[in-house]
Amino acid sequence: MYSLKKYIVLGALLFLYLPYVAGQSATPDRHYKFLNSRHVLQDKNFYLFTLLEQLPAVKKAVAADTTLKRIGEQYRQRISGAVTGAEVSSLTSPFVFSPQVQHQVTESFARLWLTHPAEMKALLQQMRSSGLFQLYAGFTDEALLARACEDAGKGVSYIINAYTTNEGFRYPKIDSAAWYVKAPAYKQAVAQLLQQLKKDNRSQQLFFRPSLDLALGLLLLNKHDEAARYEPLMATNQEAYTHLKSIDWNKYTYSALLILGAGPSDNAPISEACKNRCRMGADMFRKGMAPGIIVSGGHVHPFGTPYAEAVEMKKYLVNELKVPAAAVILEPYARHTTTNVRNAARIAWRSGIPVDKRMMCVSDALHLSYVTSRMFEQRSQEELGYLPAADIQQGELFFISFVPDIRCLQADARDPLDP
Repeated sequence: MYSLKKYIVLGALLFLYLPYVAGQSATPDRHYKFLNSRHVLQDKNFYLFTLLEQLPAVKKAVAADTTLKRIGEQYRQRISGAVTGAEVSSLTSPFVFSPQVQHQVTESFARLWLTHPAEMKALLQQMRSSGLFQLYAGFTDEALLARACEDAGKGVSYIINAYTTNEGFRYPKIDSAAWYVKAPAYKQAVAQLLQQLKKDNRSQQLFFRPSLDLALGLLLLNKHDEAARYEPLMATNQEAYTHLKSIDWNKYTYSALLILGAGPSDNAPISEACKNRCRMGADMFRKGMAPGIIVSGGHVHPFGTPYAEAVEMKKYLVNELKVPAAAVILEPYARHTTTNVRNAARIAWRSGIPVDKRMMCVSDALHLSYVTSRMFEQRSQEELGYLPAADIQQGELFFISFVPDIRCLQADARDPLDP
């Protein structure tokens, strides 16, 4: 007979290597109520960690796991001693989740799946319903949890490494550190951050807390809180979302009119390219092609700009072009065309816009030729792991249309400014 230990090892192997056995593909809940932690940036980037803390039975099981408890204690001890080193990265590198630690964490959750099935199933129900792990919807529960753990660990490590070396960014001209990372002043600021974490450290915290708090602190230290600036988005777009409830969707060919942002090359709030795209979009809106407009673009150019493209586009549409404010939805996070499309699809899902209806995408002709190109598909696969738009079709010269892909709901911890 197999001993319990052998069963656990066998279960861990299945957990890691058979992701599609008895896979599930349940549709997420459009009315899902998200749980909240003390930190909006955590909830946006690391919802798995929020769930581990906010589900009491799950938290108790994770806290009691011997391996995870040991990992947590090791990292808490590192906070106490991490105040010396020649480079700023030497202060923070002990908090990166190494491949070995990541493997231990994954094995621990494989064991928890076998020893605490009720708690883990409750966790997976939350994960699947949220849609934030949609890229793994076809995986077994065990494999989905393994991939989510891996993604979260890599996301934390990415932030710690990137904002202490100023390397490895997806969009370097936008995402870079606000400090010169080799400056003594930055090293001192990071050391002070670690000292503060030491004061805040509590023995009952889960294993990931020291590293996660450092990562979130580094984002704030570098003024990269973009992912949290407009949350909750439901409140930011409350007037527009309320208006959606009165729309007869059968009257319209398209569900929404997405206008792609374009950052200025100077310190102006809005570029001339953005204004031109807004004028084209306003004309199409007045023709009744779609019942509302989604303006998409975050704090992009120049580096550190206080202006979000979407916010300035809405001002221009409403104040200058006289489009009703209730007809304009803000998407204030995207920093690239791939995430313009992805985030618009997310808004459609969360707000009640029909996701089985084609969405328009408005921009200049050259930009749209990129969206319909093989290059856009390749970049989407490289950065997102999927193409956010299905069945892309050219409309008139200045718009295309597409069907949103539900995988757009996937949250990406490797892109902390817009996960």
